[in-house]
Amino acid sequence: MPPSYNESDLYWRQYQKFFPEEIQLKAVDLPSEEWWEWDKGTIHIDRMPVTSSKLKIISVHGAGGNGRMLAPYAKMLQNSGYEVVSPDLPPYGLSRAHSFHSMGYQIWIQLISDLIDRELERDERPIVLLGSSIGGMLSYHAAAHNKKVKGLIATTFVDTSRSEVRDQLAPNKLISRFGKLMMDSFPMVLDSLKISVNHVSRMHFISNNSELNQLIMNDSGAAGTKVPLRLLRTFLDMKLSVRPEHFEVCPVLLVHPQEDRMTPISLSEPFYNKLRVSKKCVILEGAGHFPLESPGMEQMKDAVLTFLQALENE
Repeated sequence: MPPSYNESDLYWRQYQKFFPEEIQLKAVDLPSEEWWEWDKGTIHIDRMPVTSSKLKIISVHGAGGNGRMLAPYAKMLQNSGYEVVSPDLPPYGLSRAHSFHSMGYQIWIQLISDLIDRELERDERPIVLLGSSIGGMLSYHAAAHNKKVKGLIATTFVDTSRSEVRDQLAPNKLISRFGKLMMDSFPMVLDSLKISVNHVSRMHFISNNSELNQLIMNDSGAAGTKVPLRLLRTFLDMKLSVRPEHFEVCPVLLVHPQEDRMTPISLSEPFYNKLRVSKKCVILEGAGHFPLESPGMEQMKDAVLTFLQALENE
């Protein structure tokens, strides 16, 4: 039997106290779990079902996260009448890649694209991507690749083709620049090495709550997971297949935390400003990279629901 969140006392239970009580996961309303035998791995999926939902949201987590970590946000959407599907990107959470050492960032893009197709084949409800942290840009890549997306929501846009973005993500410029040079110069030697994102990112800024940060960094299904350097290298080397000024797939909502110390709004603005589709940016007051604070969290809920309702009425 595959491993299950619902039958274990993994870290996700400890995260609940940081969320408002009305969206904390309780034993009576846990997500249903699925295991998808995908071409390149076994993918764990949390589903918050709503049979009457006119849209379906695919929640895309970032580096150092997993689908279950974001389940309270999915519950918030479920409470408002929307079905949410939350995959774990391998090797995070309970998902596993068939070939760990050959994993690259393109595999994540293909996974989300294939999941879009899988969900459309399931019931044809329009798909909205909701990307958190670097999941925002991953969702953009997947939408540009797949094109069968109704809407795109992101908490940040991390365009790693820009050196200043890479510098911000890394703990210091030595790791950002010399580390990248080494990975690009010796991929045959370094690609298969495993490393935790704790060592190559500002994971201590993942939220503005030090207790939560420590939990996430210790979580072997989240930031404590070791990933192959190939995944990190190809993420940093990823070029945009569709420039934002040429993106025509769907409307975009950016809900960017105001007090985001990991990826400040200044990193997202250049990309967002180039988008020519229907778009809106809402700054979440007082909220950190992992948006938990008021009034930002309430502003995020209002902005996302308004965006989804507008998509329903198109």
